[in-house]
Amino acid sequence: MKRMMIKLVSVCLVASVAMLAACSGSGNNTNQNSSDNGEITYTGNETVEIDYDSYGLDQDFLNRYRSRNIADFGDLIQSFPSPVEVSAIIQDMKVPYSESLLLDATRSDNFETSFKKSLGLGVYCADLGYLNVYNKTGDVLNYLVAIRKLTDALKLSQFFDFQSLKRIATNNNNLDSLLILSTMSYYNMDTYLRENNRADVSAMMVTGVWTESLYLASQVYKKKENKRMRDHIASQKNILDDLMAVLVHYMGNNPDYVKLVSAFKELSKSYDPVSIETIDGEDKVEVINGQSVTTQGSHTVITVSDEQMIQICKAVETLRTKITEAL
Repeated sequence: MKRMMIKLVSVCLVASVAMLAACSGSGNNTNQNSSDNGEITYTGNETVEIDYDSYGLDQDFLNRYRSRNIADFGDLIQSFPSPVEVSAIIQDMKVPYSESLLLDATRSDNFETSFKKSLGLGVYCADLGYLNVYNKTGDVLNYLVAIRKLTDALKLSQFFDFQSLKRIATNNNNLDSLLILSTMSYYNMDTYLRENNRADVSAMMVTGVWTESLYLASQVYKKKENKRMRDHIASQKNILDDLMAVLVHYMGNNPDYVKLVSAFKELSKSYDPVSIETIDGEDKVEVINGQSVTTQGSHTVITVSDEQMIQICKAVETLRTKITEAL
């Protein structure tokens, strides 16, 4: 139990700081271009006209997310799920480890621009969480190599002590140390990104993490239906709305972002029928071990049909394929 708690706390910190970076950038940068110098550069006063309708993005859909106050995104930190949270549910379901669910570590070269490398880095981080939960320390090395390539290209490798990570990964008794060291690396990287106006890079990373985590969850659910996993997948409707607001905020006239938002729109449509309702109730005070503990009476009711779950799983798989094939 102690080992699992350390895993959950460690990688929750990773997801939280990455989300903080995604929420702390400057205003909407409408003239962004992906580059290979580790940053997403801007074209100054040059205007690139995008026909949003040709991407299936009508103004009503975009305004649904543009109307949200970007300052409110800091509240997402506490609600965004971690890769290990999903992997822990998978492990509790007694579902065997499946290497085929992961993105091949050798495909990191397919992510050619800074925008795509940031997405790919997020995907591999989610896969790393899956490997950690199953104690696949041998396979971790391959994913550290992929992460090293991407962080080198993004000018972020200075925040990773890869020699120590490699040494710890080869010692099956030091999995917790691997997670803690990885967390500190992400924390330092996040601080740097926020202080240097590169929050859009973190936004892409967290998008990759969330998509891959949801993909792992949906693929496992297809193999073995489970209420806890079903509720987890359905509950991502609220997270998806928050993430869409972040993506639309950064989109501007950048074709890469426009394609990504268009791909996410299809997933959003599959979640539309899902109902998530909070039922109010009276709080209860119980005495446990001599101490008064207040239990909130409110609870969440999630309603999703079997057919809706099928459509969500299909949409997640389609989105993940587009991201891993670099849109």
